[in-house]
Amino acid sequence: MTGKGRYTDRMVVLGLVCMLLVSVPLPAASKLVLDVDNPNLAKMPIAVPDFVSSQPGTLSGRDLARIVKNDLYLSGLFHIVEAVPPAASGPGGEPNFDGWSQTGVQALVLGTFSVRGEELVLEVRVYEVALKKLEVGKRFTGHIRDHRLMIHRFDDRIMKHLTGVDGCFCSRLAFVGDAQSREVFVMDYDGHGLRQATRTGAINLSPDWSPDGWSLIFTSYANRKPDLWGLDLRSMRMDPISARPGLNASGRYSPDGGAIAMSLTAKVSPKLFILTSQGHIIKRLTNGMGNDISPTWSPDGSAIAYVSDQPGTPQIYRIPVNGGQPTRLTFGSAYNTDPDWSPRGDLLAFTSRVNGRFQVCTMRADGTDLRVLTDKGSNQDPAWAPNGRMMAFTSDRDGKKLIYIMDVRGEIQVPVSPITGKSPAWSRNLE
Repeated sequence: MTGKGRYTDRMVVLGLVCMLLVSVPLPAASKLVLDVDNPNLAKMPIAVPDFVSSQPGTLSGRDLARIVKNDLYLSGLFHIVEAVPPAASGPGGEPNFDGWSQTGVQALVLGTFSVRGEELVLEVRVYEVALKKLEVGKRFTGHIRDHRLMIHRFDDRIMKHLTGVDGCFCSRLAFVGDAQSREVFVMDYDGHGLRQATRTGAINLSPDWSPDGWSLIFTSYANRKPDLWGLDLRSMRMDPISARPGLNASGRYSPDGGAIAMSLTAKVSPKLFILTSQGHIIKRLTNGMGNDISPTWSPDGSAIAYVSDQPGTPQIYRIPVNGGQPTRLTFGSAYNTDPDWSPRGDLLAFTSRVNGRFQVCTMRADGTDLRVLTDKGSNQDPAWAPNGRMMAFTSDRDGKKLIYIMDVRGEIQVPVSPITGKSPAWSRNLE
């Protein structure tokens, strides 16, 4: 199948899955909601036994349950309890709540499925154990090859219902392969479904997603100089957006997709400009000494954080989009780069040199409350998930550059890319 077909089919399937969700009547709203903003957050104990099928087939109930466990684990909000399911069920086919309660779980995920030819029927339910009640139930019908997408869709529901935070398990990552040509690749957030998006045979850098998830922008040397290109993921067509003399780099879509902030060469050094999404210059944003690169928009579009070496080393600054003076945000290290503004608006993630090695850090949007989240190997290029609860980054801690993801507190850090790569960008739409 062609690249165009793969991308288009995935979007069509996603729409069909959405249409085929069948709601199960739910009881009154639950009190079992995790306070994710509590600084003393304790993870919610949750059990996900193997899914059950009425007949053997090509799908494994254990593998389906593992997808749920992995999603919830990577969120950093759940403790997966591996317990032997109680043998007896309650009256009316309900779970044995008393037996499950003895395992210490607060929430229980149960799934059943059946396969007829290429059709998969999947039913998943979440129960609150202490109150012995059903919280969320959904039935999916679709092609067997889309079983991962169905599970991710339901896990988004679990996240929203039990934490109040939108799930983003259907979102995707774009990144640059760490080979000589450095092509752009796209994969599911957990590393599955890897697809090569460009075939330029040239160096490609710094991809960014359009807000609707249908296209990417990135800098490419496809014409032997650094130009900003756009790639439509439906047609797989590449078109130049900015091919001005000098540098055309670090393009980043505004939150509404109507503008692009990027670095353009102004006389000698690169400065920040704002362009239309078609590449026409709207305004020049920075005018100071030094090189200004790597812009990132605030979620409300009112400000941009960026990197400037005006003080002699790369530091992170913030500037209002509608005019005003830049404010320096970083002072604790001589080298700070790669800022990315959290979709929640509260934090900036960035790369900082700490004790001679690059580490991923966060700080508040005013530069306070610095936190170092990584400490193994060299870690760079943080990119927030669209719900602001996870981020992707590049690390060489295992001897080669891979894309990792971690929760917002840095407690869980897991490699996900099946190939070497760098410069991850997390899609902004939740699907």
